[in-house]
Amino acid sequence: MNAAISAKPSPNPLPVAGIIPFSVTDWPGKITVTAFTQGCPLRCFYCHNPQLQPFAPAAYNFDDVLAVATTRRKLIDALVISGGEPTAVSGLGDAIAASHAAGFPIGLHTCGYRPQVITALLARPETTPDWVGLDIKALPKDMYEVTGIHATAANRVWDSLAALSRAEVPLQVRTTVWRGGAVEKHLPELQRRLTNLGHDLVIQQARRMDGSFI
Repeated sequence: MNAAISAKPSPNPLPVAGIIPFSVTDWPGKITVTAFTQGCPLRCFYCHNPQLQPFAPAAYNFDDVLAVATTRRKLIDALVISGGEPTAVSGLGDAIAASHAAGFPIGLHTCGYRPQVITALLARPETTPDWVGLDIKALPKDMYEVTGIHATAANRVWDSLAALSRAEVPLQVRTTVWRGGAVEKHLPELQRRLTNLGHDLVIQQARRMDGSFI
């Protein structure tokens, strides 16, 4: 009688377009391995990674990220999943759980576009990120100009902020400005709204692909 053959575990499906093996800029105070997911529903005109916008097959999966992190275990503090938009693709919860199982804290960059995904992540300790960088692209009235999505969808970002606040996940709320743009014009209003919700706002300057400021 032939012995049973164990099936090889399927790779984590999180579509990873690129991996930075050593980063000091993606989680304040942490040295990380950072993974960039493929696919984003937003079309921010200042996007620094436009090649990540299409929902297309990716070069890597999250098992590849863990393999890189494992070789650097003594050199890094954590992993970060960025994008693209990680909540818009499959495998995010499994990736966070796998990171925790491997002994790595994990941070998440998100624009908050899918609050239902964030709420599902927060429902289980193993899929709850240890830190979140939440990008508030603009006030709802400016979202179409900045990102190409309508104000009704823009309210999802604030639902995500509320869910993360209730869960008391360590959080950095940030926005990107450029000279003469809608965000800069209405920045005091955005800051007041976030202050009223108990959050400081980190302001980032938009850059071109060559690194110069917009």
